[in-house]
Order: sequence, then structure tokens, then C-alpha cells
Amino acid sequence: MIDHGHRRSFLKHAASALIVGSIPSASLLAQTFKHPEQVRRFLERLYDESHRKHTFRAHYPGGFERWQREAREELQRLVGLEKIKAQVGDHILQVRLAETKDVGGYTRRKGTIETEPNVRIPFWLLKPKGSGPFPLAVLPHGHDGRGHDTYAGVYHDDAHKEKTLAQDRNVAVQAVERGFLAIAPATRGLAVNGVPDVFARHDSRNCRSQLMHCLLAGRTAIGERVWDLQRIIDWAVSLPEVNSQHLLMMGNSGGGMATLYTAACEKRITVAVPSCSFSTIASPEGRIYHCDCNMVPGIFEWGDLYDVAGLTAPRHLLAVSGREDKLHEAASIEHAADRVRTIYKAAGHPSAFQHRWGAEGHRFYSDLMWPFVMKTVNQK
Repeated sequence: MIDHGHRRSFLKHAASALIVGSIPSASLLAQTFKHPEQVRRFLERLYDESHRKHTFRAHYPGGFERWQREAREELQRLVGLEKIKAQVGDHILQVRLAETKDVGGYTRRKGTIETEPNVRIPFWLLKPKGSGPFPLAVLPHGHDGRGHDTYAGVYHDDAHKEKTLAQDRNVAVQAVERGFLAIAPATRGLAVNGVPDVFARHDSRNCRSQLMHCLLAGRTAIGERVWDLQRIIDWAVSLPEVNSQHLLMMGNSGGGMATLYTAACEKRITVAVPSCSFSTIASPEGRIYHCDCNMVPGIFEWGDLYDVAGLTAPRHLLAVSGREDKLHEAASIEHAADRVRTIYKAAGHPSAFQHRWGAEGHRFYSDLMWPFVMKTVNQK
């Protein structure tokens, strides 16, 4: 049977969004019910929440704590973290840093970290002037081959700089200017450090090539990204100038997905801000919202993206969405936010989760993100 509560919620939010004019002109309702009847019935059966063992329910045996423990363990297995750990868990991290450059109010260094044998992740390290200790920000990017440069304010040309500043994408610079030691790493499979589609078998999409190679080995691309980010955290928190009691992770689009999954699995993260990535995995009508390189085989037997987000509780989580972001739909975003609020309420910290709307599209919204982040840092 179809999850009628999900569908009713979806249509209620769709109607509300149309009344207030909060979604793009290509209306949500025009995008729904496009499949033939037999396809819709097939999807209803696949999406039935009764199949989702670890979707949070108020009557989950043992309550919130047991749900979180069991759901996290199974999610780590699903994304392949256990398999990666078994294969390369004894690998000793290799970090190389270039010379320090003074950029005025802070310094910047280029580096690489070998997170497993033969996998070297480039990154930028931005540090405030002074001895610290500084709160830590780790900032994964999305589908942008020069994304770590974008975040670090290392501009390739005037057009790159103009677009970056117009969409608040230089988040590592924003972080260091607010007193964080900021690390902007290249995201595996989305920059130069994956398995590129040199044979043109995956529509010349390097992220899809990366995913296919992961799946052949029983991994996932998102699991590899989580692994890389955890190893970066391992190294960064060992630095004497880092205050590991404050650890921010923030990313847009695919970087937001990496943020969601990493915060779910990595309890050292104290505040997570996924931008333009928070939603459900798919709409009731079968619209899949995220690039296939973010997919986890069997995830619907486990739960949905709001359950991934709920694993961050009771730590602070801010999800930011763009009203004009055509990659997502308002109704699914609002439905996901409602579900996460339920989880945070069960955890006893309802105010630690917030969802906020930006007025434009698929971008960062500094005016919405940083007040939330800085409030959490100043609370401790």
C-alpha cells in the first residue's frame, strides 16, 4: 500500500506553495503524475514506508537512542564504511603541505592528504592570524572540478571570482574571517582525484564513473567521501591550533550531501549545514532529486534522507534551501523538514534543528547560515 500520509503531506505543501507563489513557474503539480498507471503503482509499492526498517517512528522499540544506534550502524554498513575500514583501516595518513602564503587577515597553504593508498586528496588550509586554538571548519564542495579553489577564494579568472562572490561560494574564506581554521578539500569523484571516465562509457561524467567503480567493489561514492572527510578530521583535530570542541561541516549541493552523510556517521561534528541538498531521496511520483553518485543501494530498505539527517541529533543541524532551486521541490523539502523536527523533538533538542529558505536558487546563503553557526559556537 502507498504511504498515504506522505502523499497527503506532499500535496498539501504543493497546494500551499502554489498559493503563496513560492516555487518556480514550472509548477510542482505539472511535474507530478506523469508516469502511466502501472508505473505509479509499482513506485507506490517500492516507496511504501513499511519496508524501511530504520525510518524513525515514535514507537520505535527502545526509543530514540536505540533507533539512532542501530540506524547509524546499518547506514555505515550500507555506504561501505565498514568495508573500506577493513581494507585500508591500518593506512597511515600522509599529509604534505606547501609553503604558507600571507593573504592579509589570514594565511593559506595548499596541501594533500592520502586517505588510503594511492588516493591523494588536495585541500586548502586557511588559518587566522594568531596561535589559536581555533574552531575547525571542514567544507566539502559539490559538482565543481575546481570546487576546493572556489571555496578557498583561489580564483582562476575574473568570471570565476564574480560568480563565486555573487553566490557566497567562498565559504572557507568566510569561515577563516570568522575565526575558524578552515579546510577546503577536493571531493573525491567531483574534482581531479577520482576515477575519470577516460573510456567515455558513463556519458563523460566522472562522478558516474567513480560510482560504477565503487559499486563493483562493494563501496559507494558517498561512502568514500565520508571516509575522506573523516580522515581529514583525524588529521586536523591533532593540530595544536585546533579547538576540536567546535567542528563545523558545511557544503552546497553534492557537498551538502557529503555533509549530511558525514554528520550522520561522525559524532565529532558539532554543527552541520547542508545547503541546497536537503530533501527526500525521491518524490512520491518518482522524481529522484540527487545525482546518481549520491545514491546508496538499498537505502529505501533502511530509511530516507530525513533519517540520515536525524542521525545528527542532538547536535546542531541547519538545512538551507533555495526557493528557486529547480533541482528540488518545496513539498518534499518541507516534508523532510517535518520528519527531522520529529526526530529532534524525540531527542529532546527541538531547537537544535532548523530549516531556512533562501530567496534564490542553487547556491549558498551566508546571511542565513553564519548567524546559526556562530550562535552554536558562542553557546559553549
